[in-house]
Amino acid sequence: MDYEFKRTRIDKIPKKKLIEELERVAGLFNYTEYGKRDFNKLAKISHNPIIKEFGSWSSAIDALREHLKNKNIELKTRKKYFISNKQLFDEMERIWKIVGHRPSKTEWQSCDPKYSLQPYKTRFNGWQNACLQFIEYKMGKEIEIETKILEKKEILEKKRETKIKKEDKRTIPLKLRLNVLNRDNFRCVYCGRSPATDIGVVLHIDHIVPFSKGGKTTLNNLQTLCSKCNLGKSDSQNISK
Repeated sequence: MDYEFKRTRIDKIPKKKLIEELERVAGLFNYTEYGKRDFNKLAKISHNPIIKEFGSWSSAIDALREHLKNKNIELKTRKKYFISNKQLFDEMERIWKIVGHRPSKTEWQSCDPKYSLQPYKTRFNGWQNACLQFIEYKMGKEIEIETKILEKKEILEKKRETKIKKEDKRTIPLKLRLNVLNRDNFRCVYCGRSPATDIGVVLHIDHIVPFSKGGKTTLNNLQTLCSKCNLGKSDSQNISK
């Protein structure tokens, strides 16, 4: 008797059975392509053994197409539809409110989303950028960077410098803004409010140690504040002077 090291699961569904189930569900869609979510709603099994067998869902659909072709049945291509920014943001708002903060990948998937994270990453060049665009969409304006009018002396001094370090500039680069917002979970670090869950909230990026007092434009010296808390902070600083 020959013994093999590789173990075969006794509960493994044969490939033939998987193809038959894919074909059965295809018939319910009038032999038109369908996705994993559609399959899970109508199939007698989940999509997991399909993925394990074929490597990916697209490969499984290709195998189904070839199988049907041998039966002179054409698997029609599913029409693609455009998802608007509003549709993407409405779904993001729904899930954001369920979890109470910026959703992680696992939290997103657990909320039975209408869309995967991929359309957001593709449309907005990354998940963090998508979150930033969503927050600004809810605010109706861009997130403000807390700045004061530069004095003429400061402008002249900067014009003389050939190269200024980023941390010595008052302006905050987009990447640093995203890092601050992401760290602070896109909410005010004082009151905890966010445009995603609280109507009318406007966020600012603020220097903890004021730039005018030598504060650097670095991650550790920047924080996310709502306009109300930022105004209160400014008032308290003026009183303490």
